[in-house]
Amino acid sequence: MIAAATLAAALGLADVERATLARSPGVAQARAAVREKRALVAAAGGSGAPQAFASYAQSPQSGDAGTIVQHLTTAGAQIALGDIAGRAPAVAQAQADLRAAEADLIGAERTERIASIALYVDALRARDVRALRDAIEATGRADARAAKLRFAAGDAPRLDVVRADVALARDAADAAGARADEANARHALAVEMGVADDDVALPASLDAVATRMPASADAAVAVALAHRPELTSDRAALAAEDAAIAAARRGGLPSLTAQAGWTTGTDAGRHISGPSATVTLAVPISNANAARVEAERARRDQAAAHLDGDEQRIRVEVAAAWRSYFAARDAAAAGDRALAEAAAEVRAVETGYRDGASSSLDLSDARRTYAQVAIDRLVAAGAARQAAALFAESLGVTPP
Repeated sequence: MIAAATLAAALGLADVERATLARSPGVAQARAAVREKRALVAAAGGSGAPQAFASYAQSPQSGDAGTIVQHLTTAGAQIALGDIAGRAPAVAQAQADLRAAEADLIGAERTERIASIALYVDALRARDVRALRDAIEATGRADARAAKLRFAAGDAPRLDVVRADVALARDAADAAGARADEANARHALAVEMGVADDDVALPASLDAVATRMPASADAAVAVALAHRPELTSDRAALAAEDAAIAAARRGGLPSLTAQAGWTTGTDAGRHISGPSATVTLAVPISNANAARVEAERARRDQAAAHLDGDEQRIRVEVAAAWRSYFAARDAAAAGDRALAEAAAEVRAVETGYRDGASSSLDLSDARRTYAQVAIDRLVAAGAARQAAALFAESLGVTPP
Protein backbone atom coordinates (compact mmCIF):
# COMPACT_ATOMS: atom_id res chain seq x y z
CA MET A 1 0.00 0.00 0.00
CA ILE A 2 1.26 3.49 -0.84
CA ALA A 3 1.87 5.70 2.15
CA ALA A 4 -0.41 8.71 2.63
CA ALA A 5 2.58 11.05 2.31
CA THR A 6 3.26 9.69 -1.18
CA LEU A 7 -0.35 10.24 -2.16
CA ALA A 8 -0.20 13.89 -1.16
CA ALA A 9 1.32 14.56 -4.60
CA ALA A 10 -0.52 13.89 -7.82
CA LEU A 11 -0.47 10.23 -8.78
CA GLY A 12 1.25 9.20 -11.96
CA LEU A 13 0.43 5.98 -13.78
CA ALA A 14 3.60 4.36 -12.37
CA ASP A 15 2.47 5.20 -8.81
CA VAL A 16 -0.90 3.61 -9.43
CA GLU A 17 0.65 0.48 -10.89
CA ARG A 18 3.00 0.07 -7.92
CA ALA A 19 0.12 0.39 -5.48
CA THR A 20 -2.17 -2.02 -7.32
CA LEU A 21 0.59 -4.61 -7.73
CA ALA A 22 1.24 -4.51 -3.99
CA ARG A 23 -2.50 -4.85 -3.29
CA SER A 24 -3.52 -7.41 -5.93
CA PRO A 25 -4.63 -10.84 -4.59
CA GLY A 26 -3.85 -12.41 -7.97
CA VAL A 27 -0.27 -11.16 -7.90
CA ALA A 28 0.13 -12.30 -4.28
CA GLN A 29 -1.08 -15.77 -5.25
CA ALA A 30 1.36 -15.92 -8.18
CA ARG A 31 4.25 -14.89 -5.92
CA ALA A 32 3.35 -17.63 -3.45
CA ALA A 33 3.33 -20.14 -6.31
CA VAL A 34 6.87 -19.06 -7.24
CA ARG A 35 8.02 -19.67 -3.65
CA GLU A 36 6.42 -23.11 -3.75
CA LYS A 37 8.16 -24.07 -6.99
CA ARG A 38 11.52 -22.87 -5.69
CA ALA A 39 11.11 -25.12 -2.64
CA LEU A 40 10.23 -28.05 -4.91
CA VAL A 41 13.38 -27.43 -6.97
CA ALA A 42 15.43 -27.66 -3.77
CA ALA A 43 13.58 -30.85 -2.80
CA ALA A 44 14.21 -32.42 -6.22
CA GLY A 45 17.90 -31.55 -5.95
CA GLY A 46 18.10 -33.55 -2.71
CA SER A 47 16.63 -36.72 -4.20
CA GLY A 48 18.95 -39.68 -4.77
CA ALA A 49 21.21 -38.84 -1.81
CA PRO A 50 22.40 -41.69 0.44
CA GLN A 51 20.30 -42.45 3.51
CA ALA A 52 21.41 -43.61 6.93
CA PHE A 53 19.63 -46.69 8.26
CA ALA A 54 19.59 -48.95 11.30
CA SER A 55 17.95 -52.37 11.69
CA TYR A 56 17.47 -54.92 14.42
CA ALA A 57 16.58 -58.58 13.87
CA GLN A 58 15.79 -61.29 16.41
CA SER A 59 15.03 -64.89 15.51
CA PRO A 60 15.17 -68.33 17.21
CA GLN A 61 17.70 -70.93 16.12
CA SER A 62 18.81 -74.37 17.19
CA GLY A 63 21.85 -74.75 19.42
CA ASP A 64 23.70 -77.42 21.36
CA ALA A 65 21.70 -76.60 24.47
CA GLY A 66 18.37 -76.31 22.63
CA THR A 67 16.70 -73.26 21.18
CA ILE A 68 18.71 -70.10 21.34
CA VAL A 69 17.97 -66.56 20.14
CA GLN A 70 19.83 -64.74 17.39
CA HIS A 71 20.24 -60.96 17.82
CA LEU A 72 21.58 -58.84 14.96
CA THR A 73 21.90 -55.03 14.89
CA THR A 74 23.04 -53.32 11.69
CA ALA A 75 23.76 -49.63 11.10
CA GLY A 76 25.00 -48.07 7.89
CA ALA A 77 23.92 -46.28 4.69
CA GLN A 78 21.81 -47.21 1.71
CA ILE A 79 21.25 -45.76 -1.72
CA ALA A 80 18.66 -46.49 -4.40
CA LEU A 81 20.42 -46.39 -7.73
CA GLY A 82 17.11 -45.85 -9.45
CA ASP A 83 16.67 -42.60 -7.52
CA ILE A 84 20.03 -41.39 -8.82
CA ALA A 85 18.98 -42.21 -12.37
CA GLY A 86 15.71 -40.32 -11.94
CA ARG A 87 17.21 -37.29 -10.20
CA ALA A 88 18.15 -35.40 -13.37
CA PRO A 89 14.70 -35.50 -15.03
CA ALA A 90 13.02 -34.72 -11.68
CA VAL A 91 15.21 -31.65 -11.23
CA ALA A 92 14.62 -30.61 -14.84
CA GLN A 93 10.86 -30.91 -14.39
CA ALA A 94 10.95 -28.91 -11.14
CA GLN A 95 13.05 -26.18 -12.75
CA ALA A 96 10.69 -26.00 -15.72
CA ASP A 97 7.76 -25.71 -13.33
CA LEU A 98 9.57 -22.85 -11.59
CA ARG A 99 10.13 -21.05 -14.88
CA ALA A 100 6.44 -21.45 -15.69
CA ALA A 101 5.47 -20.06 -12.28
CA GLU A 102 7.79 -17.08 -12.75
CA ALA A 103 6.25 -16.41 -16.15
CA ASP A 104 2.79 -16.70 -14.61
CA LEU A 105 3.81 -14.09 -12.03
CA ILE A 106 4.86 -11.72 -14.81
CA GLY A 107 1.53 -12.40 -16.53
CA ALA A 108 -0.42 -11.69 -13.32
CA GLU A 109 1.45 -8.42 -12.90
CA ARG A 110 0.69 -7.50 -16.52
CA THR A 111 -3.00 -8.25 -16.01
CA GLU A 112 -3.03 -6.01 -12.95
CA ARG A 113 -1.26 -3.21 -14.81
CA ILE A 114 -3.85 -3.41 -17.60
CA ALA A 115 -6.65 -3.09 -15.04
CA SER A 116 -4.81 -0.17 -13.43
CA ILE A 117 -4.46 1.64 -16.75
CA ALA A 118 -8.19 1.35 -17.45
CA LEU A 119 -9.20 2.51 -13.96
CA TYR A 120 -6.70 5.38 -13.96
CA VAL A 121 -7.76 6.67 -17.36
CA ASP A 122 -11.44 6.30 -16.40
CA ALA A 123 -10.88 8.34 -13.24
CA LEU A 124 -9.09 11.10 -15.13
CA ARG A 125 -11.69 11.14 -17.88
CA ALA A 126 -14.56 11.24 -15.37
CA ARG A 127 -12.85 14.09 -13.52
CA ASP A 128 -12.38 16.10 -16.73
CA VAL A 129 -15.95 15.45 -17.91
CA ARG A 130 -17.28 16.54 -14.50
CA ALA A 131 -15.25 19.77 -14.69
CA LEU A 132 -16.61 20.45 -18.16
CA ARG A 133 -20.18 19.71 -17.09
CA ASP A 134 -19.77 22.06 -14.10
CA ALA A 135 -18.54 24.80 -16.43
CA ILE A 136 -21.46 24.20 -18.80
CA GLU A 137 -23.88 24.41 -15.86
CA ALA A 138 -22.29 27.69 -14.72
CA THR A 139 -22.66 29.09 -18.24
CA GLY A 140 -26.30 27.97 -18.28
CA ARG A 141 -26.96 29.81 -15.01
CA ALA A 142 -25.40 32.95 -16.44
CA ASP A 143 -27.52 32.60 -19.59
CA ALA A 144 -30.67 32.14 -17.50
CA ARG A 145 -29.92 35.30 -15.50
CA ALA A 146 -29.13 37.25 -18.67
CA ALA A 147 -32.38 36.09 -20.32
CA LYS A 148 -34.39 37.26 -17.31
CA LEU A 149 -32.67 40.65 -17.35
CA ARG A 150 -33.26 41.11 -21.08
CA PHE A 151 -36.88 40.06 -20.71
CA ALA A 152 -37.34 42.50 -17.82
CA ALA A 153 -35.81 45.27 -19.93
CA GLY A 154 -38.04 44.38 -22.88
CA ASP A 155 -35.11 43.33 -25.06
CA ALA A 156 -36.06 39.63 -25.31
CA PRO A 157 -39.26 37.59 -25.42
CA ARG A 158 -40.52 35.39 -22.61
CA LEU A 159 -39.60 32.38 -24.77
CA ASP A 160 -35.89 33.12 -24.24
CA VAL A 161 -36.36 32.79 -20.48
CA VAL A 162 -38.16 29.47 -20.89
CA ARG A 163 -35.49 28.12 -23.20
CA ALA A 164 -32.71 29.21 -20.83
CA ASP A 165 -34.44 27.58 -17.86
CA VAL A 166 -34.95 24.31 -19.76
CA ALA A 167 -31.31 24.29 -20.88
CA LEU A 168 -30.18 25.00 -17.32
CA ALA A 169 -32.23 22.09 -15.96
CA ARG A 170 -30.68 19.78 -18.52
CA ASP A 171 -27.18 21.06 -17.77
CA ALA A 172 -27.73 20.64 -14.02
CA ALA A 173 -28.86 17.04 -14.51
CA ASP A 174 -25.85 16.29 -16.71
CA ALA A 175 -23.50 17.83 -14.13
CA ALA A 176 -25.04 15.75 -11.32
CA GLY A 177 -24.56 12.58 -13.36
CA ALA A 178 -20.96 13.55 -14.14
CA ARG A 179 -20.24 14.08 -10.42
CA ALA A 180 -21.59 10.62 -9.65
CA ASP A 181 -19.51 9.09 -12.44
CA GLU A 182 -16.41 10.80 -11.08
CA ALA A 183 -17.07 9.53 -7.56
CA ASN A 184 -17.60 5.98 -8.83
CA ALA A 185 -14.45 6.03 -10.96
CA ARG A 186 -12.35 7.45 -8.12
CA HIS A 187 -13.74 4.85 -5.70
CA ALA A 188 -12.99 1.97 -8.09
CA LEU A 189 -9.40 3.17 -8.44
CA ALA A 190 -9.03 3.62 -4.67
CA VAL A 191 -10.29 0.08 -4.00
CA GLU A 192 -7.85 -1.36 -6.54
CA MET A 193 -5.01 0.55 -4.88
CA GLY A 194 -6.13 -0.29 -1.34
CA VAL A 195 -6.45 3.33 -0.18
CA ALA A 196 -9.25 5.70 0.82
CA ASP A 197 -11.08 7.67 -1.87
CA ASP A 198 -9.78 10.97 -0.49
CA ASP A 199 -6.19 9.74 -0.81
CA VAL A 200 -6.43 9.51 -4.61
CA ALA A 201 -4.92 12.76 -5.91
CA LEU A 202 -5.23 12.85 -9.69
CA PRO A 203 -2.83 14.89 -11.84
CA ALA A 204 -3.91 17.57 -14.29
CA SER A 205 -3.55 15.12 -17.17
CA LEU A 206 -2.42 11.58 -17.92
CA ASP A 207 1.31 11.08 -18.28
CA ALA A 208 2.41 10.55 -21.85
CA VAL A 209 3.18 6.89 -22.52
CA ALA A 210 6.66 6.50 -23.95
CA THR A 211 6.10 3.83 -26.56
CA ARG A 212 8.34 3.22 -29.55
CA MET A 213 5.83 2.10 -32.11
CA PRO A 214 6.97 -0.78 -34.35
CA ALA A 215 6.92 -0.02 -38.04
CA SER A 216 4.17 -2.54 -38.75
CA ALA A 217 1.69 -4.84 -37.07
CA ASP A 218 3.88 -7.82 -38.02
CA ALA A 219 6.88 -6.23 -36.29
CA ALA A 220 4.77 -5.68 -33.16
CA VAL A 221 3.64 -9.31 -33.22
CA ALA A 222 7.25 -10.48 -33.49
CA VAL A 223 8.19 -8.50 -30.37
CA ALA A 224 5.22 -9.90 -28.46
CA LEU A 225 5.94 -13.50 -29.46
CA ALA A 226 9.44 -13.10 -28.03
CA HIS A 227 8.43 -11.44 -24.76
CA ARG A 228 4.87 -12.28 -23.75
CA PRO A 229 4.90 -14.09 -20.37
CA GLU A 230 2.10 -16.46 -21.38
CA LEU A 231 4.29 -17.92 -24.10
CA THR A 232 7.26 -18.17 -21.74
CA SER A 233 5.03 -20.05 -19.32
CA ASP A 234 3.70 -22.30 -22.09
CA ARG A 235 7.22 -23.15 -23.28
CA ALA A 236 8.31 -23.91 -19.73
CA ALA A 237 5.27 -26.15 -19.29
CA LEU A 238 6.22 -27.97 -22.50
CA ALA A 239 9.76 -28.48 -21.18
CA ALA A 240 8.32 -29.74 -17.90
CA GLU A 241 6.25 -32.34 -19.75
CA ASP A 242 9.33 -33.49 -21.68
CA ALA A 243 11.12 -33.98 -18.35
CA ALA A 244 8.06 -35.75 -16.93
CA ILE A 245 8.10 -38.21 -19.84
CA ALA A 246 11.77 -38.95 -19.19
CA ALA A 247 11.07 -39.43 -15.47
CA ALA A 248 8.15 -41.76 -16.23
CA ARG A 249 10.35 -43.87 -18.52
CA ARG A 250 12.98 -44.15 -15.79
CA GLY A 251 10.26 -45.33 -13.42
CA GLY A 252 9.84 -48.50 -15.49
CA LEU A 253 13.47 -49.57 -15.06
CA PRO A 254 14.46 -52.20 -12.46
CA SER A 255 15.10 -50.66 -9.04
CA LEU A 256 18.45 -51.50 -7.45
CA THR A 257 19.00 -50.67 -3.75
CA ALA A 258 22.38 -51.17 -2.08
CA GLN A 259 22.96 -51.24 1.70
CA ALA A 260 26.30 -51.30 3.50
CA GLY A 261 26.97 -51.14 7.21
CA TRP A 262 28.33 -52.80 10.34
CA THR A 263 26.51 -55.67 12.04
CA THR A 264 26.91 -56.75 15.66
CA GLY A 265 24.99 -59.32 17.69
CA THR A 266 24.74 -62.96 18.71
CA ASP A 267 24.65 -65.85 16.29
CA ALA A 268 24.62 -69.50 17.39
CA GLY A 269 25.33 -68.34 20.90
CA ARG A 270 28.49 -66.48 19.92
CA HIS A 271 29.13 -62.77 19.63
CA ILE A 272 29.70 -61.59 16.07
CA SER A 273 30.74 -58.26 14.60
CA GLY A 274 31.75 -57.19 11.10
CA PRO A 275 30.86 -55.39 7.87
CA SER A 276 27.72 -56.35 5.98
CA ALA A 277 26.20 -55.53 2.60
CA THR A 278 22.87 -56.16 0.90
CA VAL A 279 21.86 -55.55 -2.71
CA THR A 280 18.18 -55.76 -3.70
CA LEU A 281 16.94 -55.78 -7.29
CA ALA A 282 13.22 -55.18 -7.94
CA VAL A 283 11.91 -55.74 -11.48
CA PRO A 284 8.46 -54.35 -12.39
CA ILE A 285 6.22 -56.97 -13.98
CA SER A 286 3.10 -54.87 -14.73
CA ASN A 287 2.49 -52.47 -17.61
CA ALA A 288 1.41 -49.63 -15.30
CA ASN A 289 4.52 -47.62 -16.10
CA ALA A 290 3.79 -47.74 -19.82
CA ALA A 291 0.39 -46.23 -19.09
CA ARG A 292 2.03 -43.47 -17.04
CA VAL A 293 4.39 -42.69 -19.92
CA GLU A 294 1.44 -42.49 -22.30
CA ALA A 295 -0.38 -40.17 -19.89
CA GLU A 296 2.66 -37.84 -19.80
CA ARG A 297 2.78 -37.85 -23.60
CA ALA A 298 -0.88 -36.85 -23.70
CA ARG A 299 -0.14 -34.01 -21.26
CA ARG A 300 2.69 -32.86 -23.50
CA ASP A 301 0.34 -32.80 -26.48
CA GLN A 302 -2.06 -30.66 -24.44
CA ALA A 303 0.76 -28.28 -23.50
CA ALA A 304 1.84 -27.99 -27.15
CA ALA A 305 -1.73 -27.25 -28.23
CA HIS A 306 -2.06 -24.62 -25.47
CA LEU A 307 1.13 -22.93 -26.69
CA ASP A 308 -0.18 -22.90 -30.25
CA GLY A 309 -3.50 -21.44 -29.13
CA ASP A 310 -1.83 -18.66 -27.12
CA GLU A 311 0.39 -17.78 -30.08
CA GLN A 312 -2.66 -17.45 -32.34
CA ARG A 313 -4.49 -15.31 -29.78
CA ILE A 314 -1.51 -13.00 -29.24
CA ARG A 315 -1.01 -12.53 -32.99
CA VAL A 316 -4.59 -11.28 -33.32
CA GLU A 317 -4.50 -9.25 -30.08
CA VAL A 318 -1.25 -7.38 -30.74
CA ALA A 319 -2.04 -6.61 -34.37
CA ALA A 320 -5.42 -5.23 -33.29
CA ALA A 321 -3.79 -3.18 -30.49
CA TRP A 322 -1.29 -1.72 -33.00
CA ARG A 323 -4.07 -0.64 -35.36
CA SER A 324 -6.28 0.57 -32.50
CA TYR A 325 -3.53 2.86 -31.25
CA PHE A 326 -3.27 4.69 -34.57
CA ALA A 327 -7.06 4.83 -34.92
CA ALA A 328 -7.39 6.30 -31.41
CA ARG A 329 -4.61 8.81 -32.10
CA ASP A 330 -6.32 9.95 -35.30
CA ALA A 331 -9.67 10.18 -33.51
CA ALA A 332 -8.11 12.38 -30.81
CA ALA A 333 -6.62 14.68 -33.46
CA ALA A 334 -10.00 14.87 -35.19
CA GLY A 335 -11.56 15.75 -31.84
CA ASP A 336 -9.16 18.66 -31.45
CA ARG A 337 -10.15 19.99 -34.87
CA ALA A 338 -13.85 19.51 -34.19
CA LEU A 339 -13.59 21.34 -30.88
CA ALA A 340 -11.91 24.31 -32.51
CA GLU A 341 -14.67 24.46 -35.12
CA ALA A 342 -17.42 24.15 -32.50
CA ALA A 343 -15.84 26.95 -30.44
CA ALA A 344 -15.74 29.17 -33.53
CA GLU A 345 -19.42 28.43 -34.18
CA VAL A 346 -20.35 29.39 -30.61
CA ARG A 347 -18.48 32.70 -30.91
CA ALA A 348 -20.20 33.48 -34.20
CA VAL A 349 -23.67 32.69 -32.84
CA GLU A 350 -23.02 34.72 -29.67
CA THR A 351 -22.05 37.69 -31.84
CA GLY A 352 -25.14 37.22 -33.97
CA TYR A 353 -27.35 36.90 -30.88
CA ARG A 354 -26.05 40.19 -29.48
CA ASP A 355 -26.64 41.83 -32.87
CA GLY A 356 -30.09 40.33 -33.22
CA ALA A 357 -29.14 38.10 -36.15
CA SER A 358 -29.43 34.85 -34.19
CA SER A 359 -32.10 33.54 -31.82
CA SER A 360 -31.71 32.11 -28.35
CA LEU A 361 -32.51 28.71 -29.89
CA ASP A 362 -29.53 29.07 -32.22
CA LEU A 363 -27.32 29.93 -29.26
CA SER A 364 -28.60 27.01 -27.20
CA ASP A 365 -28.03 24.58 -30.08
CA ALA A 366 -24.50 25.88 -30.70
CA ARG A 367 -23.54 25.55 -27.04
CA ARG A 368 -25.07 22.09 -26.79
CA THR A 369 -23.08 21.05 -29.86
CA TYR A 370 -19.91 22.50 -28.36
CA ALA A 371 -20.51 20.65 -25.08
CA GLN A 372 -20.96 17.31 -26.83
CA VAL A 373 -17.91 17.87 -29.02
CA ALA A 374 -15.82 18.81 -25.97
CA ILE A 375 -16.90 15.66 -24.14
CA ASP A 376 -16.23 13.53 -27.22
CA ARG A 377 -12.78 15.09 -27.42
CA LEU A 378 -12.06 14.22 -23.78
CA VAL A 379 -13.17 10.65 -24.37
CA ALA A 380 -11.07 10.39 -27.55
CA ALA A 381 -7.99 11.83 -25.86
CA GLY A 382 -8.34 9.40 -22.95
CA ALA A 383 -8.89 6.51 -25.36
CA ALA A 384 -5.71 7.44 -27.24
CA ARG A 385 -3.64 7.51 -24.06
CA GLN A 386 -5.18 4.24 -22.89
CA ALA A 387 -4.57 2.62 -26.30
CA ALA A 388 -0.91 3.63 -26.13
CA ALA A 389 -0.49 2.21 -22.63
CA LEU A 390 -2.34 -1.01 -23.48
CA PHE A 391 -0.31 -1.48 -26.65
CA ALA A 392 2.89 -1.16 -24.62
CA GLU A 393 1.58 -3.84 -22.27
CA SER A 394 0.55 -6.09 -25.17
CA LEU A 395 4.19 -6.35 -26.26
CA GLY A 396 5.04 -8.10 -22.99
CA VAL A 397 8.28 -6.20 -22.45
CA THR A 398 8.76 -5.98 -18.69
CA PRO A 399 9.04 -2.33 -17.61
CA PRO A 400 12.20 -1.31 -15.75
